[in-house]
Amino acid sequence: MYIEDAIVSENKAIAEGIYRLDLSAPRIAATAQPGQFVNILVHDDLIPLLRRPMSVAGVNGDNLALIYKIFGAGTTIMESWASGQRVNLLGPLGHGWEYDSERLPILVGGGVGLAPINFLHEYLLGISKEHWLVIGARSKKEHFLAHDPANGILLTTDDGSAGFHGTALDGLQSVLRENKNAPHQIFACGPPAMLEAIGTYTVKAALPCQLAVEEMMGCGFGICQGCSIEAKVDADNDQPSYGKRFKLVCMDGPVFHADQLVLNHD
Repeated sequence: MYIEDAIVSENKAIAEGIYRLDLSAPRIAATAQPGQFVNILVHDDLIPLLRRPMSVAGVNGDNLALIYKIFGAGTTIMESWASGQRVNLLGPLGHGWEYDSERLPILVGGGVGLAPINFLHEYLLGISKEHWLVIGARSKKEHFLAHDPANGILLTTDDGSAGFHGTALDGLQSVLRENKNAPHQIFACGPPAMLEAIGTYTVKAALPCQLAVEEMMGCGFGICQGCSIEAKVDADNDQPSYGKRFKLVCMDGPVFHADQLVLNHD
């Protein structure tokens, strides 16, 4: 883990309300793994006070990429950053994806949850590993990749305006049917409702699945205890950092096996 003053290389809109931020951060870029995140100090002033956690979306040499959506004060400030802006980062933080080379990876992203999925996608491309990428959105305005099932990229939209008409879970199920004879490994990141749906489905179907959970956090390394998530109490699970019932997203995650978590709180 490093505290590093990064320099903005590029900051641009890539879809409706979604931006890609490229930063020169040699120390963090050299050690970041798919699934990990950084904590960003968006302003030197007291407002906003807390750093903003963001998953690393890719690494290219000394540069790392982030993908973010405008949600509030912090991301509004980030939108204004121009090339040359100095940005203080803490990272890389958390535990990343656990990849099994003997299985077919199916990557599922929704919203800005595409960021850690994109990093894993680029890693698999780099080692020439066949895999599927399923990206869900409400409409085509929120997509910035091309729908290309022939090359393992399946876009879904809730309104049917691009790609596969349906949810990210519908897209995942379509890919599973098409590759029913291959041993699978599923990786997913996205909004809570999407993760709950995919996690519940894969646990019931006994499919190996890892979820990258997105939570607000103040410190990013277990001090503030603000990012607890409910886990299943199971003697076979590793001892979490915060008792037997709860885990910390920043320390125990942000990637968890789906069968470790309490996904439905109804």
